[in-house]
Amino acid sequence: MSEERLYQELVKICGLKFISNNPELLQSYSTDLSLFKGKVPRYVVWLKKTKQIVEILKLANRIGFSIIPISSSSPLHYHGDTIPHKDNSVILDLSRMNKILNIDRKNRVVMVEPGVVFEQIIPILKKKGLRLLQPLYPRDGKSVITSALERVPTTIPRYQWDSSDPLLCTEVVFGTGDLFRTGTAAGPGTIKKQRKSGQAQVNPMGPTQFSPFRLLQGAQGSLGIVTWATLKLELMPTEQKVIHFQTENIQDILELQHELLKFRLGNELLILNNINLACLVKKLPEDIKELCNSLARWNLILILAGRGKLAGERIAYQEGDLGDIISDLKLEHLGKENILSDSEIIYALNNSTSYPWRKRLKGNFQDIFFITNIEKISRYINLVENEIAEDLGVYIQAINQGTSYHCEFDIYYNHEDEEVQKDVYKKHIDLSIKLMDEGAFFNRPYGIWAKEVFKRHINSTEIALKKLKKIFDPNNILNPGVLCFDD
Repeated sequence: MSEERLYQELVKICGLKFISNNPELLQSYSTDLSLFKGKVPRYVVWLKKTKQIVEILKLANRIGFSIIPISSSSPLHYHGDTIPHKDNSVILDLSRMNKILNIDRKNRVVMVEPGVVFEQIIPILKKKGLRLLQPLYPRDGKSVITSALERVPTTIPRYQWDSSDPLLCTEVVFGTGDLFRTGTAAGPGTIKKQRKSGQAQVNPMGPTQFSPFRLLQGAQGSLGIVTWATLKLELMPTEQKVIHFQTENIQDILELQHELLKFRLGNELLILNNINLACLVKKLPEDIKELCNSLARWNLILILAGRGKLAGERIAYQEGDLGDIISDLKLEHLGKENILSDSEIIYALNNSTSYPWRKRLKGNFQDIFFITNIEKISRYINLVENEIAEDLGVYIQAINQGTSYHCEFDIYYNHEDEEVQKDVYKKHIDLSIKLMDEGAFFNRPYGIWAKEVFKRHINSTEIALKKLKKIFDPNNILNPGVLCFDD
């Protein structure tokens, strides 16, 4: 199909105002904050209705072009999964699909479109006494659905019962152009009829014994485009108290964290080294460096919380239980100095930020993250610190009730220095491969990670994943080049 004909077909679907081939705009979609370089797309289109998504996917199948779905605001993407890897691509920007379709306080669930971002939804839920299970201080323009689809870890492990949480039901248009609903949203009846009968689309399993929502998570938009999803909520506490432990020995707070998880004590629970904690609560590089020097090397943040008239009593008995645990573990030496105010930490854990906290120290960063068990964390920290002596942030987040851990290393660097960029790029690749060799499980493989991960699991790649791709996106129109779908 000629360029003019393709343009006219796209205009029919999205309207003249919502398509662009402006060279500067297209160029901005070909790159992100990662170390990967992408291709320049042919067009960017902004869609608002599910029907339009169905039409554009069917058009792509019919005439042969690729679609890169994006829902978070540009240009702050990080991992190369939203830039075209192949020529002949069209960016499908879903930021206009930004309706909050339903908030159900009784069932603690919210239904949102893909363009709904954290900055938009957090204050609306607060007014209703509700909160999202959200990642650590997400940026304002990050899509709430994308965060759940990518399994970005949340900060309250006691509320995560399954690796898929907080994602529940979805509506998805597969690469074939077929519309499908997962979980109890599949039926019987329309969503309107289901709500009338008291249903709230809270069970993600199904339909029948098939749970296709698990295929969508981590697929990086390569199997289907989610047009709405329901997400778990929790009630907003009326009182919160920060417990901040500091130590020079990582094993002390890993052991403490394990006990806290065993008894499900507190809400937010995370471990940060001094650099990452300083970046989290301070904005200016000089303030970050000053705070770094005041903090111990390792910091455990625990939030005790309560609701209603007995909130204070709840926090008090949790403090008592905490004291017993500290005594039993003989960890009375852990520092509890009030270097930071409760409000600084609570704000970062309950809000979003206009400027990503990992960019505050030096302007850019590259992260390496994976999941592991508690026994291996210290070994991985030693491995990385042997290669990177300074400007290294560490974030350890328990997930799934503490059955496993998100382990993250943030390499901070000056993005304007080309030699530094090259050095960081090499270290990023080398360290990632070393960690894989040591057993680190990269469950969200982006870019070079994907090639390394899937070549180590060739049977799963060839027998399962590529067959699934042929079922749900047989013409490979959705985000080709990501994961193991290079053909």
